[in-house]
Amino acid sequence: MKKSAIVLFFGILIGSSVVFTTGCKKDDTSGPAVTLSGDASVIVSLNSSWVDPGATANDEVDGSVTVTSDASSTNPNLNLTGVYVITYTATDNAGNVGSTTRTVTVKNDAESYAGNYNVNDTTGGGSYLFTQTITIDSAINNRVHFSRFNNYANNTGIFATRLPNGNLEIPSQTALSIGAGANLCDIANHTFASAGGTNFWLFATGFVIAFSDLNQCNSASITFTQIYTKN
Repeated sequence: MKKSAIVLFFGILIGSSVVFTTGCKKDDTSGPAVTLSGDASVIVSLNSSWVDPGATANDEVDGSVTVTSDASSTNPNLNLTGVYVITYTATDNAGNVGSTTRTVTVKNDAESYAGNYNVNDTTGGGSYLFTQTITIDSAINNRVHFSRFNNYANNTGIFATRLPNGNLEIPSQTALSIGAGANLCDIANHTFASAGGTNFWLFATGFVIAFSDLNQCNSASITFTQIYTKN
């Protein structure tokens, strides 16, 4: 069924003449334009602080309107690596909605060390090769984890800390009952720590790290020097 249009006629008396005009209200169908304050994409270090600069909104009919967002203590979660999206929304008096988003990436500053490596151990004048995977910690900034440190079986808990100069340091830590075999001390507790002096240096495709290994069966620690080359 065809709808009838309703037109209002207004008569204006001018002198002896009557002038008829028509009037109609324009429909408001456009949502407010929401504009970010600051960048649309932000990278933030894990465990750091960040202040959301927010957004503003303007409507062609209502002018400036209020902006709300879904930002919270967990969006972004500055204590957990990940990519977070904040949505900013504004609604005008006619119910029209406008929105925009900002992407916040929370990253571990040691992420460049993540990857698979071939390791060449040059301790004692000889050498042997093994593979190693380094992963970054999702909750502690500048911490990385080794999948099989010093090639001992069941040794997945050793970590290193990225220093302000970019080098890796192994804080003193003990791995319990690592290794494999039936002989005495094949499976033992080992305490690892970065060696003194120059214990770390970078090269184009990897790094070299020196560390001490104190086996509970030995009276003195052994210093290892290992070359990590990223695959």
